[in-house]
Amino acid sequence: MKRIYIFCSVLLGLLLGSCKDYDDSAIQDKLNDFKERIAVLQEKADKLNKDISKLGYLTGGNVITSVTQNSDGQYVLTYKDSNNEEKAVIVATREDVIEIPVLGVRLNNEDQLYYWTTTIGNETNWLTDNAGKKIPVCGYTPEMGVNADGYWTVNGEILKDSKGNPITATTDETCIFKKIAKTKDGYLEITLGNGETLTLEIFNSLNLKLKSDAVTTVSDTSKPLKIEYEVTGESAEDAIVAIAQTANVKATLDKETRTLTVTFENSFDEGHLIITAYELRHLVIRPLLFKKN
Repeated sequence: MKRIYIFCSVLLGLLLGSCKDYDDSAIQDKLNDFKERIAVLQEKADKLNKDISKLGYLTGGNVITSVTQNSDGQYVLTYKDSNNEEKAVIVATREDVIEIPVLGVRLNNEDQLYYWTTTIGNETNWLTDNAGKKIPVCGYTPEMGVNADGYWTVNGEILKDSKGNPITATTDETCIFKKIAKTKDGYLEITLGNGETLTLEIFNSLNLKLKSDAVTTVSDTSKPLKIEYEVTGESAEDAIVAIAQTANVKATLDKETRTLTVTFENSFDEGHLIITAYELRHLVIRPLLFKKN
């Protein structure tokens, strides 16, 4: 028994000595390197998110009024929002090879609204929510990020390729805007990072001002919602205001009081309408989205 006790004591001493002398600096260095890499990738995601917001401003129904370049060669795009306030975004472009995935937008021919897309492996698809529905640009801005394992995320969800594998974020360049140009007809042509092209009109003679948010939460569907509107600009007197489209809501215009009245069915969950102001040369499109609280 005494021999067993001595043997265990010696063995315990050896184990304690081995643990005391163990050097974990290599593991700590790797952990630190990984943390630094994640920090760099997150900074890259933050820059992408700024451009994603700018893309949303330009395709969310705002009226683009001018396109100029600053001393750094960046494009300054000026637009008027639904409050008729003039704002500007500065866009930097990259025409070289970029890494994907990358977010973009695409016009849906069925309802003439822009929706967010994601491009993975040269394949572009609609970005969808948890219910599998397309996410409209108007009022919604997806957020790219990098999780603790170094994978790309959108709205906190891991992006996956066609085989279901999570996509590792790398330090290769990624961009939202590849190229910007003005056409001879006075349009703004934007080439996105996924290669798709957007053509947007540039004008400043007409705007449609709405006293409403782009996305309205409806608490009581039994009551109609009244939204005041105003047509502004040099061509305001010649402009015609009309409801171009409704989906899951009903809407009427009172042109004397300049009021838009929206009503909802009992089964209403979410819907949208498009109100326009147009004259011979220009068209303003204002999408409004509604969601049940």
